[in-house]
Amino acid sequence: MATWELVLPGGQAVPFGEVPLSIGRGPANEVVLADDGVSWHHAQLWVEAGTPWARDVGSRNGTHVNGARLTASVRLADGDELALGGAKLQVRAVGEVQRVFRTRWVEDTGSTVRLLVRGDRFTVGSGARCDLRMEGPERAATLVFHDNGEIWVGTADGEWQVEPGDTFDVLGRSLRVVEAALDHAPTVEYGATAYGYVLRAVADGASGPEAVLVDAAAGKEILLTGNKGVLVYLLARKLVRDREGGLGEAQEGWCSTDEVVTGVWGRGAKAANHLNVLVHRLREQLSADGFDPWFLEKRRGGIRLRIRDVVMA
Repeated sequence: MATWELVLPGGQAVPFGEVPLSIGRGPANEVVLADDGVSWHHAQLWVEAGTPWARDVGSRNGTHVNGARLTASVRLADGDELALGGAKLQVRAVGEVQRVFRTRWVEDTGSTVRLLVRGDRFTVGSGARCDLRMEGPERAATLVFHDNGEIWVGTADGEWQVEPGDTFDVLGRSLRVVEAALDHAPTVEYGATAYGYVLRAVADGASGPEAVLVDAAAGKEILLTGNKGVLVYLLARKLVRDREGGLGEAQEGWCSTDEVVTGVWGRGAKAANHLNVLVHRLREQLSADGFDPWFLEKRRGGIRLRIRDVVMA
């Protein structure tokens, strides 16, 4: 199992564990950052049940993880970037990261029926392979469970993040994710979804970067051009670089939202909500052509592709 360390701006690494590691400008902190944007007592990191966590402790400028400001304690993953004032830090695993997740169920609040979540995807709909069967579209909703503890719900209308216990509506039914209490919850093997897609990406297509997504098992492919092609090309390039660098599956391919927005539209031209619209339209096109659109996944401050192979040209 991995141990965890915090990589500082100068490249030094500080290990941390179950006892919280305090970070701030004051001399009493374990990690002292000489930055005027860092509060005297700014943030803490610690490890709980093998997983690293972070929280802000009332700082003036806030603590950001992968570009998203913390409003509560959050779980972290290998490679996550923390920003405190002008200081950029990184969480790093030493040793093999065991992909585990807490025991969770999806509950229909109207009937109190609970179904165990067995992997990083949980689907709701009328399809034969859906985890929770309901009358309606073949796939009405997909729940995505990330290694860092984030839970996202995606439907044909969009996607949003939920916390355990939050209710959300699917096909007129009220659902929620129930998470076992830490003191009696066993960790279970993390079932990561495998997507067998292959992507051929080129930088100089007829109208700029474009990509062809291939599902060999189903004998189909789809050409992505325009802003959709640029988006997929950028994500494919990042995935290839991370795989060449030896990053594990849980960490590879993540691009920051700001990086992608700049890559597609240029610096200062667009905002994150434009990216949300683009991703929504791309998923609509993928679904219409028979692809599972959730190989394109998002978390707070980041987006990536989950595919078997990429060919860059």
